Amino acid sequence: MDKKIFQEYTDEQRLSLLKDNASSLLEDYGYEKPLTDQQVKDLKNKIANCVSELRKEKLNKSREMKAYTDRIKGIEKTLDTSSEELEKRTTYACELCYEIIDYDEKMVGIYNKEGILVDERTATLKELGTTRNMFAEQKKTGTNS
Repeated sequence: MDKKIFQEYTDEQRLSLLKDNASSLLEDYGYEKPLTDQQVKDLKNKIANCVSELRKEKLNKSREMKAYTDRIKGIEKTLDTSSEELEKRTTYACELCYEIIDYDEKMVGIYNKEGILVDERTATLKELGTTRNMFAEQKKTGTNS
């Protein structure tokens, strides 16, 4: 069959000829209709705009994801630290401490400002050769004066 018929007539005449020569009318018949040059141009512009918008949105998404990830990491770090402190029943402190040599036991004790022993180790020979402190003669235990 011919690809095009009644092309030499006007739109109104063509429509009349098609109706007169048709064996039946098909309402709501679906088919693929070629696009006009203007429709193609409009679609290309629409696609270009979508690509640009998509790139912007992906960039925004990656920034937001990084921000969420950073916030989540902060919360997880706090959770880990708090859980560890709770488990150990201790926390890490960095404060002024006092190193005291016990010449009788040949040990070095490190005490915090509350007078609580926070660490101890064996005294070195060099430390044992230094001038003795007041604990050398009389050891104070808190029960004697």
